[in-house]
Amino acid sequence: MKVTGTATYAAEYRPENCAEGVLVTAKIAQGKVFRLHDDQIRSMPGVLGVFADKLMLRRPAQGTAGQAPVQNVGEVEYYGQPVALVVAETFEQARHAAHTLRIDYESAPKVPLDPESSEYHPARKPVVLGDLEEAMAQAAHCVDLTYATEGHASAAMEPHASIAEWQG
Repeated sequence: MKVTGTATYAAEYRPENCAEGVLVTAKIAQGKVFRLHDDQIRSMPGVLGVFADKLMLRRPAQGTAGQAPVQNVGEVEYYGQPVALVVAETFEQARHAAHTLRIDYESAPKVPLDPESSEYHPARKPVVLGDLEEAMAQAAHCVDLTYATEGHASAAMEPHASIAEWQG
């Protein structure tokens, strides 16, 4: 059914009274979460909770490991690591609250790679064909922009979603 496009994926089921969760990711490369300013978030419309404790398993066991890697609550090991989960009545409320959540970090004294200040150092001298500066100067139109995109794990057949339903 998946290859025909007719499979129903987890994110497409809509149980009654379904809450939505959005992950909050680290904005530093390495260090610790010093403080979550979640008081304002908890009072936002529709917000049901903010979770950033040991009950929020960040990285489950993968492959044949059979056990999850060591993970300490509040420690940041990479930029974009999930550090909290905001749950609300709707996806839009959860997303807004997650983006609004302010976090104070204690950065590690020596970060191996800071994505905001890293520089490119080619291993070998690049091959240059033509004169880019001259071509750009003579071009009828020129667009000079920098794009940054968040990383993601490719899972083309299933969106990253799960559903939990409590009864009783």
